[in-house]
Parts: sequence; structure tokens; C-alpha cells
Amino acid sequence: MKEEVYRRIRERAGTLSRAQKKIAAWIENHPDAAPFLTTAKLAEKAGVAEATVVRFAVALGYSGYTEMQRSLQDDMRERVTTVERLDLADNLYPEESRVAYEVLSDDVNNLQQTMSRLDGKSFADAVNRISAAGKIRVVAFRSSHALGYFLTFYLHLILQNTELIDNSDTMFERLSALTEDDLLIGIGFPRYTHRTVQALQFARSQGVPTLGITDSPESPLARETNVCLYAASRLPSYVDSFTAPLSLVNGLLTAVGSNIKNQASQRLARMENLWEREGIYYPDRG
Repeated sequence: MKEEVYRRIRERAGTLSRAQKKIAAWIENHPDAAPFLTTAKLAEKAGVAEATVVRFAVALGYSGYTEMQRSLQDDMRERVTTVERLDLADNLYPEESRVAYEVLSDDVNNLQQTMSRLDGKSFADAVNRISAAGKIRVVAFRSSHALGYFLTFYLHLILQNTELIDNSDTMFERLSALTEDDLLIGIGFPRYTHRTVQALQFARSQGVPTLGITDSPESPLARETNVCLYAASRLPSYVDSFTAPLSLVNGLLTAVGSNIKNQASQRLARMENLWEREGIYYPDRG
């Protein structure tokens, strides 16, 4: 539901403490900045103790600050354009010397959110599907392309069955070769690309299993996948934060490698011999 946090604030205004009302006022006066703040940062902005921020979230009926923050982020997901995010960065990071520290802190927050939301059963299901698939195709367009390339590179290294679909013009032709024994992995974060959603829809219509990597259960990718993994990617900047999504991909790759350890070890041993023979990597001179 849109503006869920603001609705709860209005409904519970009479029961909030004086300090909690200060938090509510700051959030309502800064709707574009509030979704990105850590508990410590919001406490600093509102002039209250950090524990008060957590109690405020619970007073609104949330399990904790992370759930409330996710609700704030969901509210603004579709309405903030790239240009608006650039203006937001200027407002939230007024001092150039603090930008790197602030962005790193926000990435830490994204990692913490991702860890708190990780579903162990879904993760294990994703690992098993990847390990057992006959052919794997990865769809990841625009900024998500970097994540798709990274995932494809390492999966193909150990499985030898993974390809990245990077041309939307021939996407459907390449997807049409997949069967129920294969797997399509779709990666997408706001702002979601229509082609990625179309690829997942097409695959499902053909009976091909689908795996999604995205930011939220409300993502259009989540509705088109058999199993979906979520990673926080919000950053008050014109660029997306892929720190947490990349860490989640690293976790998948490591788990798949462990799941097929003998096969992966034999494959990597052959590759090491090839790389050494062909001088692929710059020699280590000790």
C-alpha cells in the first residue's frame, strides 16, 4: 500500500512519545531522504537517541526499523527518477569530503538489510536449480548487465553451460531453445527493464524454470519466477548500489561450487593448466 508509513503515523499520532513525534515530523518533512537513512543517521537528523528510532518503528506496528525502512523505500521506488536522485544526492551529501563515507555507510546498510531478508529455503532452492540445470541463460539489461556478466562468467567457468543474453533483438530466438530441464535467470533492479520481465514471462509460458535476483517481492521480476532472491540496492544517488546484489551473487557462486565440488575442482584444475600454458595471467614474480 502506498504511503503506508505515513498512514500509520497519522493513525498513531496520539500514542507517540515526544521524541517519537520528532522522528515522525522529520520523516514527513524529508520523504525522499528518510528511506535511505540508517537508524543512527535518522536519530542524528531528528535529534533523538538511536534506540528511540527502533522503538518508533515498533510503535508503528513494524517488527523493527528494517521493515519500516523497506516500506518507505517501496513507497518511493517508482516515483523517483534518475534526475531526482541526482538532486537528492546533493541534498543528503552536502560536504564533498563526506560523500565516500556516507555512500559506504549506505552500502553497509544495504548489506544488513539483505542479510536480514535472506530466505534460506529459497537460497538453497536456487543453488539446487542452478546445479541441476542442463542449460542456463542469464538475462540482465542496462545497469544490471554488470551483475549478469559476472554471474555468467563464473557459472560457465565451472558448469560450461551458461550464456548471457545481451541482445534483446534476438532474445526470444535464444530463449526458445530452452526446455523444462534448463533454467533462465533474470536480474533486475529499479528501474526495471521491460525486456527482462518479458524474457521471464516467455520462459514460463514455455515451461522453463525461472530464477530471479531483484530487490523486493513487489518487483515485477518476482511475479514471473519460480524462486526469487532479494538484495537491497537503494542509494540516494543517480547510480544504483550493487554492493549487496553482487555479494548475493558471490554467495550463489560459492554455494554452487560447493554443491558440485568434484566437478568444479576438475574443471578449474584444467583451466589453471590452460591459463598457465597460454600466459593468460601476468606472472607472479614472488
